[in-house]
Amino acid sequence: MYKHILIPTDGSRLSEEAATAGVRLAKALGARVTMLHVVPEPSTSGLDAWTHDDEQFEAHLEKVLEGRADEYLETACDIARKAGVPCDRALVRGESPHAEIVIEARERGCDLVVMASHGRKGDDAVILASETLKVMTLGGVPVLVHRSAPVAGRKLQPAAA
Repeated sequence: MYKHILIPTDGSRLSEEAATAGVRLAKALGARVTMLHVVPEPSTSGLDAWTHDDEQFEAHLEKVLEGRADEYLETACDIARKAGVPCDRALVRGESPHAEIVIEARERGCDLVVMASHGRKGDDAVILASETLKVMTLGGVPVLVHRSAPVAGRKLQPAAA
């Protein structure tokens, strides 16, 4: 069945839950995983450097983003280590997370991508869900979308049609 599962993470609780589900699936199948984080290309302007009184603002921002990415990947890889599942990690940069996810899946020979569904409504849903949707429709690699269980006390919302 599946031998190599790519699990993108954005550091959110929902991504961690998807990573846990992906690792459980990998363990059951005897597969390995690669955890992936896409660091967005900084889109700063001279105004940002001026506002922050830092000519090196873009470089400092990139360093902060990479530090967070390392934390996200370490957390995700720790899930795999605890489960005894072989795990690689990948940190890539790009303007388009879905494109980088597809590229990594193809280049690494992944036969499944496990991604979180943020389950948001409104404008946030359009933006966030579009990354998962684009990977599903444009990637050419099967995608398992993990949807978290509802939190106690939070009302279930019907799925948007």
